[in-house]
Amino acid sequence: MERLLCVISLVVLLCPAFGCRQAKEVPRETAADVETKEEGLKPLNVEGALLTYFAEGTGVPCVVFNVSENTILRLYSKELKRHIRFINACPKDISKEELNNMTIGTIVDDIDKVRMALGVEKIAVMGHSMFSVIPPEYALKYPERASHLIITGGLPSISAKNDKASNEYWEKEASAERKEIRKRYRAALTEEVMSRLSPTEAFIRDYMADVPLFFYDPNYDISSFWEGIEINTDFVNRYWELIYGVDNTDKFHLIKTPVLVISGRYDYWGPYYLWDEVKDKFTDFTFILFEKAGHNPMLETPEEFDKKLIDWIESH
Repeated sequence: MERLLCVISLVVLLCPAFGCRQAKEVPRETAADVETKEEGLKPLNVEGALLTYFAEGTGVPCVVFNVSENTILRLYSKELKRHIRFINACPKDISKEELNNMTIGTIVDDIDKVRMALGVEKIAVMGHSMFSVIPPEYALKYPERASHLIITGGLPSISAKNDKASNEYWEKEASAERKEIRKRYRAALTEEVMSRLSPTEAFIRDYMADVPLFFYDPNYDISSFWEGIEINTDFVNRYWELIYGVDNTDKFHLIKTPVLVISGRYDYWGPYYLWDEVKDKFTDFTFILFEKAGHNPMLETPEEFDKKLIDWIESH
C-alpha cells in the first residue's frame, strides 16, 4: 500500500490540478457535449481569482473541483447539466509565487469571488476525492453563502488515520483476484519504463496501475479519459501539503448547509464507513452508497449517479 500513498500524494482522479487543453476524444459523448464543444465552455471573469473558471450548464450554480475545462464534457450528462451550472475550477495560469502563497483559505475565498462574479446570494460547492475537504471549508468560512455541499469519493478528513483505514479496508475486503491484478499492473511499471515517460505520462501510467483500488471492475479501462490531459503537479503537491493532516470534523456541527456524500463500496482509498463517525454532526446530511462502483461512480454508474444527484438537488 506504500505505492497507494505515493499516488495519492499527487492526486486521485478528477482533481482540478490538470492543464486546460481540449481532448481529442470525449468518452460518454452526448448531443449536449457536441453542442458544448462547438460553442466552447464559457470562461468566467473573476477579478483577483487565484484559479481560472469555466462554466457550462444551467440550474444551481456549483463550483466543482475536478480536472480541467474539458472535464464536464467527459463526466456529466446533458440531463445533469439542466439542473446544475458547473463552474469548473482549473489552475491554468497559476504561478509558482501564487502557489507558495496559496492556502486553503485563499482557495475558499476564490469560491466566494466566483459567487460574487455570478451575482448570486448562494453557491453550491462540489469536491471529489482529495478535494472533498473544500465544500465543508467553504461552509465553515461562509456559512450564509453555501447553498449545497456535494462530496464524491471523499473522506471526512485526509490524514494518517484515514490512510490506515484505507490500508485495512484493502487488505481485509479486496479479493485475491483483485490484489493479483493490481500486482500484475504494478509489476509492468519498471524503472526503465517510467524513466522514458514525461511527468504527466508517468502519473497516468501509475494511476492506471492502481485501477483495482478505485473501480468496481478491477480491469476498468480508464485510458480514454486521460487523452489530451496535462497535469499540473506543482499545484497538486502544494495542495496536498496544505490539506494532509488537517482535521476539522469537530466543527462539522456548525454546518447548517445541506450535505450530500456519495461513495462507492469498492473505493478502497476512501472507505465509505468512515462517514458513520461524523454523519450525526451535520444538520442536514444525506449519504448515498453505490454498491457496484468505486471511487468514481459518475463513470461506472452514470445514469444512477445522475438520478440520485438530481433528486437530491430538487429536494433541497
